[in-house]
Amino acid sequence: MMGVSAATARRNMRGSVILPGGRIIRGAKPGMAGVTLEEHRLRDALARQLGGITEACLPYGRADVMTGAAVFEVETAPKWRTGARQVLAYSAQCGLPPALALFGPIHRDDLLRFYVKLRDSRPPLALWWWNGYGWEQINSRRACRNMPMRTSS
Repeated sequence: MMGVSAATARRNMRGSVILPGGRIIRGAKPGMAGVTLEEHRLRDALARQLGGITEACLPYGRADVMTGAAVFEVETAPKWRTGARQVLAYSAQCGLPPALALFGPIHRDDLLRFYVKLRDSRPPLALWWWNGYGWEQINSRRACRNMPMRTSS
């Protein structure tokens, strides 16, 4: 022990985001939560890349990543529908635009199909993809078509 209380240690591991209306949402700084799954590692990478927090505490649930500009749910590609439902609920609670961050093997034609469905939904969901090195936003059909071929699992 270095003379630091448990409460002080917890407080220093916490981060916060200020929403446009002035409300403060608290969560963990990237890398502070116990990383046990690939999803947790990638969630932390997204939060670090965008300058957000992880496990943002909302009235009904915890958003994977939250920035001052958007709320994110990180999911494997086959679970995209579940992730979309979750992030829409989080978006309704905090008033930020929803975004879905997907990872895992997927064929680029399937990614294109997801992109079109999410783009045309109301409200539209932003789509982000883990390319193996970092997160990139998919914001056009061309971005889906130019992805390296990956096989579906």
